[in-house]
Amino acid sequence: MQLCFAPMDGITNCATRQLTAEVFAKYKSTEDKLILRTEFMNVDGFLRNPDGVIHHLYTTASQKPIAQIYGWNEKTLIEAAVKIEREYGESFSGIELNTGCPSVTVMKCWGGSELMKNKMRTMNIIQNLSQNLTFLPFSIKARIGLNEEDKADQFDFLVQASQYCCKISVHGRTLKQGYSGDVDWEFIGNLKCVVSDRCEVIWNGWILAYDQAIDYGERYKLDGIMIWQAAIWNPRIFTPHQPTNAEKMDVILRHLELYVSSDLLSCSERGKLYPYILLDEIEEQIKIIRKNPDFSSHALVEFRKFLFAYVKGISDSREWKTRMLTASTYGEVRDEIVRFFERIV
Repeated sequence: MQLCFAPMDGITNCATRQLTAEVFAKYKSTEDKLILRTEFMNVDGFLRNPDGVIHHLYTTASQKPIAQIYGWNEKTLIEAAVKIEREYGESFSGIELNTGCPSVTVMKCWGGSELMKNKMRTMNIIQNLSQNLTFLPFSIKARIGLNEEDKADQFDFLVQASQYCCKISVHGRTLKQGYSGDVDWEFIGNLKCVVSDRCEVIWNGWILAYDQAIDYGERYKLDGIMIWQAAIWNPRIFTPHQPTNAEKMDVILRHLELYVSSDLLSCSERGKLYPYILLDEIEEQIKIIRKNPDFSSHALVEFRKFLFAYVKGISDSREWKTRMLTASTYGEVRDEIVRFFERIV
């Protein structure tokens, strides 16, 4: 079964994907395969100011993620996709167009779910993107429709799109539903039945555990299951392994060091030129940070979104979260994590 880490802006960055890949390699079931995606990147921003957005594409050699892009202008979508393939193609396993993100920011740029509103135009974009790529597989991420009334048209749209895609990932809610409400499993099951082996079909939405992912994937004969929010605080969700509190602490500390180190490398002059980061470089950077507990970086502040998600549901974490808001150095953050988990182990 393909188990896919859903692309999320500010979440599925290089460090988080690297951590997820390491955990998966250690605890995976032999029948499963992990598929990673980059954060989605605006193609117009990429072409206009690559230094400003190329961090969305940072990756290590072991990850081989799918590079996800969004936009509205067919010309710039094709230009960006061809540029990514030509200059960075060996770093990725495919290029994917996001046609389903409900983010207001993304839709204001006429990307994401905005593309569902003009299906004929979007189909032309999908067809031409696919035909302009030379060796990287092309895929799309979508939703089941704009609203309940649009679902039949969207179904036909996805069936037609399957002629030009190697895989289609579908979120099981409409744009109107956003991220809440019931998901439509019958939609995805019927889509896979019609598409058959012509195109892989991946399901996204309301998957909260590994066993659930495997169960629903097999029940609807899908090629894979995509997990988003439930994977932010639990990289082991792609494996059957149930961690101890000591293992949770080790993973958080590893994530912290990966996050800060890859951020430093991506901000370097070298990082601005190329999105491929050597894991050896990250490990060397980690050694330097460990020797400098007074090291401070904005990445430590950004990491709180992961840190607070990790301890969600653990009793007596509220006071600890308050203390973490004042921790400003690597040493302070690390020591607070260790103290918290040593107390509950």
